Amino acid sequence: MRDPKGADMNQKWYRAGITKAILVITAHIMVVVMAVCYMHIALSPAIREEVCDGDPAEKYKDSSDFASRMRTYSARAVGEISAGKLFETDGEYDPDKLVDVELYYNTGMLDEDESPIQVNAPDSEEDSNISGEKKDGGQTETMVQTGEETDDSNAVKAEEKAGEETEDSGVKHKGRRLIYRLGDLLTWYEDNHAEQSAAEQIVVCKRTDDTFRYYEISDFYELIKSEELRFIAADDDAGLTDQNILQDMEYGYGMPEGIFRGIQDQEGKLLYSDCWLYDGKYALEQCKPVGAESLLEIANEEPEWNGQLNEMYTMLDITIDGLGEMYATYQNYGDGLSEGDTNFSYIYVDIRNKRVYTNKKEYEAYAGVQASLEDIKKIGNYAIVRPKLADFDSNMDLEAEDWRDVIKYTGPVSEDFIFAAAVDISYPIQDEFYRENSLYEKWGVGVEKTIAWAAAAAFVFLVCALWLAVVAGRSCGDEELHLNGFDRWKTELAAAVVIAGWAALVFAGGAAADLILPVSVVSQMTENGIIQQTTYLGGTESLLEIAWFSLIAGWTCTMFLIGFLSLVRRLKAKTVWENSILRSGCLFVELMVQNLNSILKTIALFGAFMLVQLFLYIEIGGTISFGSILIILAGDTAAFVWLCFKAVGKCRIKEGIQHIAGGEVQYTISLDGLFGEQKETAELLNRISEGLDAALAVNMKNERLKTDLITNVSHDIKTPLTSIINYVELLKQEQFEDPKLKRYIEVLEQKSQRLKTLTEDVVEASKVSSGNITLEYMDLNFAEMLQQTSGEFEEKFKARGLQEILTLTGEGAVIRADGRRTWRILENIYNNAAKYAMEGTRIYADLTVRELEVSFSLKNISEQPLNISADELTERFIRGDISRSTEGSGLGLSIAKTLTEMQGGKFQLYLDGDLFKVMISFPRVLGTG
Repeated sequence: MRDPKGADMNQKWYRAGITKAILVITAHIMVVVMAVCYMHIALSPAIREEVCDGDPAEKYKDSSDFASRMRTYSARAVGEISAGKLFETDGEYDPDKLVDVELYYNTGMLDEDESPIQVNAPDSEEDSNISGEKKDGGQTETMVQTGEETDDSNAVKAEEKAGEETEDSGVKHKGRRLIYRLGDLLTWYEDNHAEQSAAEQIVVCKRTDDTFRYYEISDFYELIKSEELRFIAADDDAGLTDQNILQDMEYGYGMPEGIFRGIQDQEGKLLYSDCWLYDGKYALEQCKPVGAESLLEIANEEPEWNGQLNEMYTMLDITIDGLGEMYATYQNYGDGLSEGDTNFSYIYVDIRNKRVYTNKKEYEAYAGVQASLEDIKKIGNYAIVRPKLADFDSNMDLEAEDWRDVIKYTGPVSEDFIFAAAVDISYPIQDEFYRENSLYEKWGVGVEKTIAWAAAAAFVFLVCALWLAVVAGRSCGDEELHLNGFDRWKTELAAAVVIAGWAALVFAGGAAADLILPVSVVSQMTENGIIQQTTYLGGTESLLEIAWFSLIAGWTCTMFLIGFLSLVRRLKAKTVWENSILRSGCLFVELMVQNLNSILKTIALFGAFMLVQLFLYIEIGGTISFGSILIILAGDTAAFVWLCFKAVGKCRIKEGIQHIAGGEVQYTISLDGLFGEQKETAELLNRISEGLDAALAVNMKNERLKTDLITNVSHDIKTPLTSIINYVELLKQEQFEDPKLKRYIEVLEQKSQRLKTLTEDVVEASKVSSGNITLEYMDLNFAEMLQQTSGEFEEKFKARGLQEILTLTGEGAVIRADGRRTWRILENIYNNAAKYAMEGTRIYADLTVRELEVSFSLKNISEQPLNISADELTERFIRGDISRSTEGSGLGLSIAKTLTEMQGGKFQLYLDGDLFKVMISFPRVLGTG
């Protein structure tokens, strides 16, 4: 016969372990294939760029990378020309060039008519002469003349002329110009500017003509202390001195307001109507402007700069930053464009100034520009750019407007120029173009096939991953969801382990690869001339890089499948959230809120501990490392959580003990959140509860057995007892004459009636104690029922010489109870008094009606000494007559107490010597008073 289970397993082969193993292996193989394909494409940046463009070129000269690289070289070439004109004199860097700060601030860059860097530095302030000579076809430069030919008047004229000539070039101030040496400003930039806090504060004094005088605060202090300047107090009675005001300023309180009317000189002349601490931009000046000691001097002496100190510092700051950044770019220009160092050739023609800039000597003559342009076209791939797009010429597929804008806005002039660039595609020089061409020819073959292989591998990997996701947690043998040990880890912890496991090998492998694998690092130029290091993963050496990268890819696939499939199984089991650290944190917060009163003390103590830690950290100067702080915080957090759980557990155990002590023996302490000794203690308490419950059950069983025994015996006695009573009645009817027989029959009748009463009491007590009775509630007038009972026992009391004193207080003694059972309560109480009260004494019966309660008490003097407690008297078969010579059964008070409590009343006994007092109370029915 065919095994049904085996047949079912064959039908579910796609879940089998061998199937899963094949899928995992296949997924790893596909990932390695994709890694190899990626490395094939990534070995050359040019190939990678072509692939991203979507239409790879067959030859490197036709690729987008070639065009981009050629444009980068072109932008660098024209940028180098511009920077040379900005920072150089006769082809050499000239730190003595003078910079007009305001002109640079307003124009940003030099143009064809005016340069912010426009004059050569003088050898000294006394020997300087600034002239407006024209040089280089319109470029304004100022020549330095030294020796006997120089005088101060020429310098002044040159400065005046400079102010006039720059009216339309962004210079608004016609007086002294803000001129600095180029080298000084660049040194200032390299020192990262002086911090404002390092510079002296400035005091601004306002003259009576609304102009300003600026002082460094130390100079101002000295003038005040030497009494060359004095404050004029606003109130002569204020008692403030110059020293008081200076002290306020020295202590950082600023310049007081409203306490002085001005500042006067030694002769009492009012110089300034007001003064205050300058709150604008300022800095520690690291170099002097040409012809002045500081900006303060210019602001004080030149009317047009007076009141413009913040603007002066702002312009200077922006000028220093701009020149510094431009100089950093200028310094990065190397010799990579020199003839013989590159396959790239260029020519830049400044038509207006009839100048030619090129990296080939044969193109330097301005007269041969047209011949040079024709020659450039023959080199290889070329581009010729002019200001108008219509004049753009190239044998490549280029963006004409993009090229035109790069040359126009990067070069020294924006109009009347010609730029031509070409690359020799035979690559006679081993430069970047040569190297990229070699890589392209080596790795660019079959790129389309490589992409196809990568796409196919990605598709197969996706199929494997989806298949594994569908069968994750399932097996052939059953339909149950199977979780492994890792799936039971906390969600976030499992994710962290997967990520850390992946990162550990990847980063460690990367560091090892840098040491053992051959890597090509090549310097390349960007458009602004900055040298950029480019790493070629494969270089031109062996395939070790591919093998290493494939290993990393395989490890990545392994960690991905572990994490991904575990996540899928968790989703199927719905444990992603249930088993997460975040949920545990939320539950912990909820636990804290619910048990806030229990953990307030813990929170307070832990908060004090944290404050102590913070104090110690401050005391040691905060020298603990960040990693150590994290470890300490993690330890503190764990300790806080542990203390909170301990506090909640302690409270829970205490609450459980209180419930059990209060009689709730079936109460069970929840073990959730308990651990260690607390969990063991809770388990023991639960066992105690179970033991008490079991003991109580045994006692209840014994009580039921006793009750059943009493009831059964009572019923068994009733039948012969009834016969005896009946035969006694028959004997009484025989009219015996013998006195002895009559006495015997009388005794027999008394004892049989007593036995009947005792049997009935036992049966009733059994029913009452077991709750096997039905109560019929009604509104009863307790006072009337008491009077009726008192009347019925009047003869019994008289027979023993007892006098009842009945007192009824209040009206509306209505209670809700069972009439027959309430009558039995009163009957038993009165019977008890009739039997055990001392003869010839009084019995006091009092009824009291209160707002919510009706109370009845009965007091008498016991004939026998009461040597037992009040509680014992209410137990069954306990009698006040220890000799048991009276007719009582010992059940009356027990039955009365039980019936009272069953009807919602209270039954209490009080013994004071021979005084016996019983008191019962019932809730009063309202609205009956």
